[in-house]
Amino acid sequence: MKVIDLDTEKGNQLLETLMSEGWKKIKEYPSLAFDKGIDFDSFTLRKDGLELVLEWTNWFEWEIRGEDAALEALADQYGLKIRDEE
Repeated sequence: MKVIDLDTEKGNQLLETLMSEGWKKIKEYPSLAFDKGIDFDSFTLRKDGLELVLEWTNWFEWEIRGEDAALEALADQYGLKIRDEE
């Protein structure tokens, strides 16, 4: 499963909100990558043994992947759309 149709501004706000709620950044697309924040960005967050991978592209904007339970909770809390990964 993954969260889809999350525009750039809402995704950026959600990333900040999750981190303020105790999700820890354990991995990030390298800050020295020439396309960071221009064409691509990626963050992996962890909290209570759950992980979320947030990826942004200039073309498709934000997608979030993770365990089904974590994604369903996010979708319910923030009104997001989820779909099964293809």
